[in-house]
Amino acid sequence: MGVPAAAAASANPLTPITAAAASVSDGGTTASTTLPVDVLIAARDAGLPIYEVGRTVVTHASKMGAVYATEYRRVDEVDALSSPTTKFVAVGAAAPENFHVVRGSGYNRSAIAVNMRPVNGIFDSFTYDVTPQTWVNSPLVELQGGGPGIGIALVR
Repeated sequence: MGVPAAAAASANPLTPITAAAASVSDGGTTASTTLPVDVLIAARDAGLPIYEVGRTVVTHASKMGAVYATEYRRVDEVDALSSPTTKFVAVGAAAPENFHVVRGSGYNRSAIAVNMRPVNGIFDSFTYDVTPQTWVNSPLVELQGGGPGIGIALVR
């Protein structure tokens, strides 16, 4: 009588995340094309934080151009993972629950900013506190048939 063959090991649903995270940490610029919502759920279940993109605000505007800050907020509810907002699976250091990344000429384009608050004045502008952390994200994967764009973010 033969011994039953061992069941094939199930594929690790986090493989696309670890591969993309390794690429980003090595300076790569490509993301896997296999990051479906199921991978977001697996990442959440494994304890990896997932952030969604919120609003973008102008922090400063001048003749030289505008400086923008994009809000990122942590998604904890599994039902929110399939919402159409852009999502990032974060790897590396722990990031705040809610923060902004400032983008514009002459600024650290990946600095994590907190305590976004309006500046009293004529223009709608904001000020903030910069943390020593950075946010480096991969290009997004757009899912077929809708759903969120998904990427990997390395927090340092």
